[in-house]
Amino acid sequence: MKKLLFILLCTSVLIGCMGGGTHGSIECYQYQVPKSDLEKAVKNVISTTPTVIQDSVKGYYNDDTTYVTIKVIENNEVSGYIFHYYGDKIYWANSKTSSLSISYAHNKEGRGGSSGNGGVKWYNFKLKEELTGVFERGFIEKIDQELKIKHTECN
Repeated sequence: MKKLLFILLCTSVLIGCMGGGTHGSIECYQYQVPKSDLEKAVKNVISTTPTVIQDSVKGYYNDDTTYVTIKVIENNEVSGYIFHYYGDKIYWANSKTSSLSISYAHNKEGRGGSSGNGGVKWYNFKLKEELTGVFERGFIEKIDQELKIKHTECN
């Protein structure tokens, strides 16, 4: 019995540690194109859309390769986002599909965060709907137009 309790305790600690410190994904958008094509479309949308502004300070969450930090302006209100390209260099070099997901999002009032830190959880559907709606209308729809294909939701 003690051995079983010890195993259960260790298992629960390991499971708890696996999710710690992660941002999760608020929403994910998949495209039937390689990452290089998606990345090019993202850069074109950012450079040609005055209501989408990339943060000018480069760093871990704005490296142009894995993470990109942007602001989307809708109705004179600014929402902030950090999105992330799924995968790594090997995946990007070999896959014919690519996706990006919202890692962090904040509305004009600063409400939000990530799904991993509790800022945007499944039960906070109104906030999630608000944040993803602005992102989709102001950014994702433009990427769809640029690539001439419609995104699908990630599995």
